[in-house]
Amino acid sequence: MTEFLTSFLLTCVLAYFGKKTGFLDHPSSRKTHRKAVPPVGGIALFLTLLMFERDNPIFLYSTPMFVLGLFDDLFDLSYRLKLIVTGLVSLWFVVSASTDTFIFGLEVHPVFLLVWLAGMMNAFNVIDGLDGLLGGISIVSSFLIGEKSLAFSLLGFLPMNLPPARVFLGNNGAFFVGAFLSMSTVRFFHGDVGFATLFLGLPFYEIVFSFLRRVVSGRNPFSADELHIHHVFSRKLGKWRALILLVAFSFLFNLLGLTEKFHVLFLFLLLCGVLFLSYSMFQSSDCNLDL
Repeated sequence: MTEFLTSFLLTCVLAYFGKKTGFLDHPSSRKTHRKAVPPVGGIALFLTLLMFERDNPIFLYSTPMFVLGLFDDLFDLSYRLKLIVTGLVSLWFVVSASTDTFIFGLEVHPVFLLVWLAGMMNAFNVIDGLDGLLGGISIVSSFLIGEKSLAFSLLGFLPMNLPPARVFLGNNGAFFVGAFLSMSTVRFFHGDVGFATLFLGLPFYEIVFSFLRRVVSGRNPFSADELHIHHVFSRKLGKWRALILLVAFSFLFNLLGLTEKFHVLFLFLLLCGVLFLSYSMFQSSDCNLDL
């Protein structure tokens, strides 16, 4: 509970200073918010965990991602630079942790863990496009794997981030939470990226689907757009209904991972299919309305 109060107070204070100093996320053609919002939630989380989790190696490994995200918020870094830094942080974790890597119990080369971590860190940033979504799924996931400090810190931030958000995590928070939770999940599943993928199924689905969607349409797979699942769901259902539905889907993915059974891969693919069909139906409906 101390983490909750600390995070909440820091979020409120930093939001005030963000507005006063002009550190704001301004509306644009690919963003859903209509007024400038301070992206200081990640700073509040980082400072809270600095007080309570500074001896946790995962906090140390995640710190460069917070710094990367903060510079991205300030200077809008290129995707190439972000990929390089993400890859280096992932390599640092893989080399330092010296853990064996598995996919559903089958031992594989650690390069699979490196690629998975780099992808998942970016996946959390990709999915942070709907008020409360990244915080909501991360709170549930953190509690389930025993990362209570992260969960309570996110709970302190969440009231300011629910629709309509008064504070954003920012790229600093999205990258930091993505790194912290991805590495913690791998540690929880003893290096098995197969079960970790099932557990973090929603961000994994979104980054893979977004990459393939852009490649098929002949676009740069790293380009930004407003065709993510949370964009389409919120346009069709409204922010609150989309938030509740996607957090529920994420929780179902969590439960599949916790079984640590290979045969639930079928259920994982079934859930991904439901998300894809729902997305396609809602997107088609949007296109018909545009016409």
